[in-house]
Amino acid sequence: MNVGEIKPKILIHAYGNPGRGDDGIGSAFVQMCQPWLSHESVHHLTIESSYQLSVEDAYTMSEFDIVVFVDATMENIENFTFTAVQQKQQSPFTTHAMSPSGALYLCKELYGKQPETYLLQIGGYEWEMLEGLSEQAEKNLWKAFHFFRAKLEEWIELEHYHEDEHEHS
Repeated sequence: MNVGEIKPKILIHAYGNPGRGDDGIGSAFVQMCQPWLSHESVHHLTIESSYQLSVEDAYTMSEFDIVVFVDATMENIENFTFTAVQQKQQSPFTTHAMSPSGALYLCKELYGKQPETYLLQIGGYEWEMLEGLSEQAEKNLWKAFHFFRAKLEEWIELEHYHEDEHEHS
């Protein structure tokens, strides 16, 4: 790796309530990433975890090139989904709990930035007041983690590839 290489600044923002069973998937995802990222020395990556998204997250997003939100879902999906987020204005009276599309909209409107934004939703099944994930949610979490790790490596390599192209032009 060359000293002058620019890597994309990446934010992983997981959210959910770890005290409500599988709603804690986001928090578990962050815990799963920490040792791997420390070992890989990925310094241009920031990880955050919260109970829910808020208006203030739009500012944080504005400081990154790529943003990935991680959340549990009750939807009937197979393991997990990874989709691009499109900005969408959110009603002012619902800003207590922001959606990824609402946060992206505010990021563009308030700060003139529109980072590449994705939502990684991981299938959950149990939502009672208890800590820990269900067995199936844990399996989904591992599948999502392996997918995301490959995606992260792809983003970093892609950036490296584009820089090499510019050097040879």
